[in-house]
Amino acid sequence: MAVLSTAAFVTLVVVGDIRLDGPVGAIALSEGDSAPVALVKGSLAGDFLLGNLEEPLTKRGTPAVKKFTFRAPPERTPILKACGFGAVGLANNHVMDYGAEGLADTLEALDKAGLPHLGAGRDVREARRPYVFERNGLKVGLLALTSTFPSENWAGKAKPGTAFSDLTRVEGWVREAKKLCDVLVVSFHGGTELATEPNEIQRAFAKAAAAGGADAVVGHHPHVVHAAEVIGKTLVVHSVGNFLFESPTPGTEKSLIARLTLTQDGVTKAELVPIDTEGGRPKPATPAQREEVRTLLDALGALTAHPDLLSLTN
Repeated sequence: MAVLSTAAFVTLVVVGDIRLDGPVGAIALSEGDSAPVALVKGSLAGDFLLGNLEEPLTKRGTPAVKKFTFRAPPERTPILKACGFGAVGLANNHVMDYGAEGLADTLEALDKAGLPHLGAGRDVREARRPYVFERNGLKVGLLALTSTFPSENWAGKAKPGTAFSDLTRVEGWVREAKKLCDVLVVSFHGGTELATEPNEIQRAFAKAAAAGGADAVVGHHPHVVHAAEVIGKTLVVHSVGNFLFESPTPGTEKSLIARLTLTQDGVTKAELVPIDTEGGRPKPATPAQREEVRTLLDALGALTAHPDLLSLTN
């Protein structure tokens, strides 16, 4: 691997769950594809933007038997590009809501739009394949995994689906992915929905990823903010919450934009921007919301212990 200048750095911006139907789609249709993020545009500015696409882009397929099924028409895909996304993760519990047909249409729509994706695929090799990009002379790797069920959604050798986070193998997968890049950020979809703290699986996953050499782990799925922690040299934000995702449950509107400064030494700075996602139009959090988010983030003491690395910003 080439030796980099110590001045080389990349600003990676990571956000949580995204749906292009409902209020988000309505805003885009009436005001333009980039309108949903207009109020937080400055916080999204950076070298690369990553989010979790929590639904298939399809008009086909049979809906899964579950409480909530999501989908948006493939024609909504340009919203993602207009909002600035460089790639989207698909390792989650909703991208298979309309089965293999729905996933196939999603992959086709993203490919047609020239938008890279990770965390799901036509087979397990594709689903688990890291995405690597280069900016400012730095190779950045992204890996997306999920612990969510049912197991029928998980990709296999000749079966489309999501990249399941087998905890007995995560360390090895992360180690192999790290060989492809200078710095590796792992996107993890797991935890207990609406819980206020990370569960045992989230913390075990973070430890395994850290052991494999991940520079950062950024989580989502609980729809609320969870604590940050630092494991060795690995920054972990257990859940950044929602982004372009309208949820009826009070408390889910408080979320984060994570702005990570990456160098060959890993994450040198993490600016965490509290936002309010109500109505499908993220906006800066109120002072009261910021304090609530700060309390959730510092539940394991990371903000207090690592002020040079972690900060809450506007």
